[in-house]
Amino acid sequence: MDEILIVPDIHGRNFWEPALDFEGTVIFLGDYTDPYPHENFTQEDAYRGLLRIVDFKKKNPDRVTLLVGNHEMHYYNSDYACGRFDSHYFGPFNAILTGKETAGLFQLCKQIDNYLFIHTGITKGWYDAHFDELSKLGNTLEEQMNNLFVSNMEAFHEASIYRGGYHSAGSPLWADVSEFLDEPEHFSDTIIQIIGHTQLRDDEPLIKDNIRLLDNRQLYVLKNGETVKYVVP
Repeated sequence: MDEILIVPDIHGRNFWEPALDFEGTVIFLGDYTDPYPHENFTQEDAYRGLLRIVDFKKKNPDRVTLLVGNHEMHYYNSDYACGRFDSHYFGPFNAILTGKETAGLFQLCKQIDNYLFIHTGITKGWYDAHFDELSKLGNTLEEQMNNLFVSNMEAFHEASIYRGGYHSAGSPLWADVSEFLDEPEHFSDTIIQIIGHTQLRDDEPLIKDNIRLLDNRQLYVLKNGETVKYVVP
């Protein structure tokens, strides 16, 4: 496997910009929108940044992957509004996510070998609940998940008590990392999920047997099975 550059949750920040000069595969884990107010980035920063990221994808369609996060979901449909939703930017973000020339640039997940790149990760509880539906939507997990996001977005709005919801398990856009740490068995014995969503206060990623949580405002490289911080040349 060649080196893969991974860009965790952006939320209007600019730490992702070295990805523009990376010559290999680049995967964005979603959550481009809705900055944290205390970090002094604005929604306009997020919008302008997303335009640049979309342009990057257009120029490199075969090696750049744009995943969606829960903070994009409510710009597909305001019925799914969550924290920091900005009605003033619903139109601009919705145009990017659903527009004729740009909608096809985004997807729910990307699988490379036994690594699944996805915003929050698949819990066994959610997977089991949707197994029958997924099995009809493709031959591979990636196909099934991406097709389900198109055909039944509601399935990805499910949140458990870990995130203030009432479902028995969080969806791949809403599960909390604690759900993976607490579940007695995983949905797959072989897949390693590379995720964001649950922001880490620590400078180091959270590495477990089935997940690698990278949401701490820096770039990572997957190389020879190891996930390490990216050092700009």
